[in-house]
Amino acid sequence: MESQIVQETQQPMSEAWLQALSRVCPPMSLHNRNWFKQIIHSQLNGQAELPYGLGLDNASYMDLKRAIASDDLSKQELLWKQPFKASLRKRAQVLEEVFDLRMQERNELSSLLFAHCNDKVPFAFQMAIVVATACLSQSHLWHSLGLRNRSELGDLLKYNFPLLHQQNTNNMRWKRFFYRQLCQQGGDYVCRAPSCQECTSYSECFV
Repeated sequence: MESQIVQETQQPMSEAWLQALSRVCPPMSLHNRNWFKQIIHSQLNGQAELPYGLGLDNASYMDLKRAIASDDLSKQELLWKQPFKASLRKRAQVLEEVFDLRMQERNELSSLLFAHCNDKVPFAFQMAIVVATACLSQSHLWHSLGLRNRSELGDLLKYNFPLLHQQNTNNMRWKRFFYRQLCQQGGDYVCRAPSCQECTSYSECFV
């Protein structure tokens, strides 16, 4: 069934069409294109803990997909919308509903990342929203994003948020590090142990 549906999709985009898209969409670096493509692929396969759209509004998500310009993702999304993929769509809907209940928290995380975006990297702001959304799940951040490992997450963060990446001098787990930053800004998201060394969750925060 899947192969039949894929065969019914449009032919690959022509070079002229890709050039036209480049005039209406900001160029995307190869690094971010690969990361966004992998994150979307994982979300559509149920291998990332993200809602459909990755936490972006519909217009921003459409812009993102146009900038990626991947026929593979277009075919995968067509499959995702088929009746036999209903369980994946339901999963994405539940995640969206749960995350919506923590919108203020997501916005604070987004603001933290916005403040450290590399302004020379197109779509770093969109990446900030996606990362902030993934922070709301209970899994490790790299897993929630559908990445291969923590090292890949570190590369993504260093590329899009270099100054924030530099501040994690003790190799703290990234999600814990973000919430610690919010705590230092006056939030209330981490434990109140007098020092990390005295905290019983030390091994959960540091690698």
